[in-house]
Amino acid sequence: MVQRSRFRSYLAVSEISFRNMRQYTIEFLTSFAYFPAQLIALFFVYSIVYLQALILNGITVIGGFAFPQLISYLFIAVIMYHVIPVYRLSGEVEKDIVRGPLISYLAKPIDYAGFKFFGELPRTLLYLFFGAITYGITMIFLPLPIPSLLNILLFIPFFYLGYLIAFLLIFTMALAAFWVSHQWWLRHLFSLLMAIVGGGLIPLSFYPPAIQIVLSLLPFQYLYFVPAMILQGYYLPELLISLALLGVFWLIIVYGLSRLVGIGGAIVMKVQGARYKSIPRCIFY
Repeated sequence: MVQRSRFRSYLAVSEISFRNMRQYTIEFLTSFAYFPAQLIALFFVYSIVYLQALILNGITVIGGFAFPQLISYLFIAVIMYHVIPVYRLSGEVEKDIVRGPLISYLAKPIDYAGFKFFGELPRTLLYLFFGAITYGITMIFLPLPIPSLLNILLFIPFFYLGYLIAFLLIFTMALAAFWVSHQWWLRHLFSLLMAIVGGGLIPLSFYPPAIQIVLSLLPFQYLYFVPAMILQGYYLPELLISLALLGVFWLIIVYGLSRLVGIGGAIVMKVQGARYKSIPRCIFY
């Protein structure tokens, strides 16, 4: 009964967040204006790369990608980059910790991390929805492959798995505000790291084989590379189970790390005089 009541509270948080977004509809929609601009820039840059590879070496496939498939991958990665709330989430958590509102959140009957997760969820789903629409419109002008229904259905659970991993990683990084007062440099560094080793800039198959092996064992691949590859149908069905198990393993590890950092933050708050005995439980699930 308590869990059901708490879940209803989380849904109420998502509803309030969605209503707040409606007040800034124009601003939200205009944030997608640079999607086509980014895609056009990527299209011309990699057109030159593929043209040079074709003229000099007669190569039409680079890193396992023909030109249309690579542009499609990069476009999906751009959508994922804007879906993952690196700056929004970490910035809000930092402000709550540094300026003090975190104390008031901990007095609420829901967990702080759950409050942030469900507060970000409507924006995330809308970004994904409008990103899919933008992809569909772009297919009219550029030769992008059309994902099959099966690939779309497989993409959904892996996207959610990757998003949970990303949320936990970002939330853990943001909790470092207990020890680091100004996180802007850490935020930019972490975002760049996620893009480089997660396949947000280029597919991981472009890296040397030894580096590919290392990156295939890390959780960052679930942020960009794995969802994009599954949506394009590049994974064999027999590999999806092991890929899902590895993702769940990393989800558990990152969750545990988040709890440890949250408890560490709670200790800092207690040392500073915060009067909440259940702070470690309230900061995280």
